[in-house]
Amino acid sequence: MKGSITTFGMPTEIISGPGAHNRIPEFLVPGKNTLLVTDKGLADSDIVLKVTSVLNGAGFPVKVASDITPNPDEETVNRLTAYLKENSIFQVVALGGGSPLDAAKAACAMVTNEGPLEDYQWNNKPFTKPPLLLIAVPTTAGTGSEVTGVAVITSRNAKKGIKKREIFPEIAVIDPELMVSLPGFLTATTGMDALTHAVEAYVGKNTHPITDSLAVSAIRLIGGNLRKVVENGSDLQARENMAMASTLAGIAMDQAGLGIVHSLSGPVCSFMHLAHGLANAVLLPFGMEYNLSARYKRFAVIAELLGGDTGGMKEEDAAKLSLKLVHRLLDDIGLSGELEKVRQAFKERKDLHVFGESAADMFLIRNNPRPASAEECTELFSIIAGG
Repeated sequence: MKGSITTFGMPTEIISGPGAHNRIPEFLVPGKNTLLVTDKGLADSDIVLKVTSVLNGAGFPVKVASDITPNPDEETVNRLTAYLKENSIFQVVALGGGSPLDAAKAACAMVTNEGPLEDYQWNNKPFTKPPLLLIAVPTTAGTGSEVTGVAVITSRNAKKGIKKREIFPEIAVIDPELMVSLPGFLTATTGMDALTHAVEAYVGKNTHPITDSLAVSAIRLIGGNLRKVVENGSDLQARENMAMASTLAGIAMDQAGLGIVHSLSGPVCSFMHLAHGLANAVLLPFGMEYNLSARYKRFAVIAELLGGDTGGMKEEDAAKLSLKLVHRLLDDIGLSGELEKVRQAFKERKDLHVFGESAADMFLIRNNPRPASAEECTELFSIIAGG
């Protein structure tokens, strides 16, 4: 049987390591209007001050736009696009988690291309002109948005990606020094987001050797470092390992696809306004259990990568160990209580069938190794609610 033809495209240049943010000015065009895009939570932080100081010191009197909402919607992107046009911005530095990075990616493309956002998001209209120069600088080790060709924007009560080559940032600057002040809870949830990306990329239908190698490396790094950075945010080596794990997982999931966990988290984030990383964290073990029978061998490998001793185990038992290890990881980083909160919230809702229908309608679920209907997704939500 002939193998399928796959493609791998990675146009973003990656600059990484402690102090990497000091190199940002090297990639900007002198004398051009520059905007730093971030969110309200970072606007007055030392992180923004560090980056703006470097830019100002290099002769870039940068403006700052921080009106970016979590899980950015069409209004957020349109507002940012209008600001870029009105201020004749030539180049953008996006600083933060997935929300400011995704909003900036979409807006930088929309500035140079005609028509409403929905044409590109829902009708697959191609971008015909290159976007503004964009440098993506993550402050969390989770989303991997700095290396993906998709901008996830909330629209029509759904998280809908705009996936096009023009969406890729030109430069990604990955600096663990910008992550040391991230609180433990956010470190935990964003780390689990990265783990979800890597796991779903590794077990999905569209796997291939390049993305497998990236996902495997990411899972191993997360298993060995997430507990460390939650316990001690100043551990720069562990922060650097997690930052690289997030980037590796981001590339892997962008090229190989995601699956049922992200499909389930879509309606949870849209209807319950739960943070994306937290939603993935609590849903990951349930999605893994659902897919177990379709990928025993790969889940057995995941167990080993997370530090499990699978010696002498049957493949099926080794695969099941991966679930126990993820539950143990959630407990160790303080997220088990969050699962109980989500369960209680599910119990109080009468519309879990709407969640199930929305999840089954997500494009991402097509890559899941095991088919999942609206009824099966609803049943999964009911299982979570039932404890």
